[in-house]
Amino acid sequence: MKFVVARSEILTRLESVSGAVASKSVKPILSGIYFSMKDESTIKLVATDLETAITTELKPKHIDGSCDFVIDARLVLEIVRNLPEGEVIFETEETNVVIRLGSAQFTLPTMDPGDFPDIEAAAGGLDFTVSVSSVELMIDRVIFCAARDEFMRNLNSVYWEFDDGYVRLVAADGFRMALSEERIDLSIEDHFLLTLKSMRDLQNSLKAAMSDIMRVVYDGSRVQFFFDGTEIVTKVVDAEFPDYKKVLPKSFKARVVLPAVTFSDAVRRASIAARLGSDSVKFEINDEEFKIIARSPDHGESIEVIKTSKEGDNIIIAFNPRFLSEAVKKVDSEMVELNFVDSNSPLQMNPVDIQGYTYIIMPIRLI
Repeated sequence: MKFVVARSEILTRLESVSGAVASKSVKPILSGIYFSMKDESTIKLVATDLETAITTELKPKHIDGSCDFVIDARLVLEIVRNLPEGEVIFETEETNVVIRLGSAQFTLPTMDPGDFPDIEAAAGGLDFTVSVSSVELMIDRVIFCAARDEFMRNLNSVYWEFDDGYVRLVAADGFRMALSEERIDLSIEDHFLLTLKSMRDLQNSLKAAMSDIMRVVYDGSRVQFFFDGTEIVTKVVDAEFPDYKKVLPKSFKARVVLPAVTFSDAVRRASIAARLGSDSVKFEINDEEFKIIARSPDHGESIEVIKTSKEGDNIIIAFNPRFLSEAVKKVDSEMVELNFVDSNSPLQMNPVDIQGYTYIIMPIRLI
């Protein structure tokens, strides 16, 4: 088989599926991308780590003959990334694939496509459509709060909830939580949990989507996403996500509204001193001043005062500065709202005059 494709097109499709390639596996076939003919004008690319599978379609400018093959994913991706713009030629020769563009030529060994696992699609159950851009934004707003430890299965994930005409994404690591929601035209009550890795794969693939319509199918054990010629099938996590609603404060005793950039910059500067000491920043808030303090026994202290107006009680409370910085970076409004209960209760941070997402951050105990 021989096909000719624009370098930008093949690169986009390779990057889309490469996230599902197994990073470590006893099965070498899982380190590859499976190329197969769908019809006379379309080639399918598939990658899987047995938890998540990504399939996407490639529309070459020219196809001659037919043949299925599997080649090493990271190698072909690195080759294509380093080629100049132009038309790339892929051609099979016995047990090899030759890749050519201009004077550059690479010969890669292939793996037996018969060893590549079958991809079982989701069937039946929940089936609806949603905006690609909305889901992409929701993922970006929450994914950084998911636990990185893969042994924490219920927190190394993102929770999807469908309730009362809304889809909600929630992520938490035990110290902080992010919630984002979007109204959908669907009256259902259901939920599922997807691993952090599968969410990253979905997020990466959505970046290349040219259409804003995504179909979602959930059958109780698998979720399948369809958009712009790409299909992602992933297993749900068999674990219970914590009851996030218990973490949401029901009332507040203090409220402060600050310019988001001013607050972000002040926390970033305070974190310099915090890294050299207790890795915490303390807020001292009264009626006219918002004081941000970080101390190190050996390297001094940082104090910054922001003029503000406060509603409610005065408060002294401390936080991990990284958690504050990462959350406020996602606030896409000019003003950020900080809501406090007391020095031992979570902070709720959210944008002003924009509905749909909020952040909960646990404080550090003051000594």
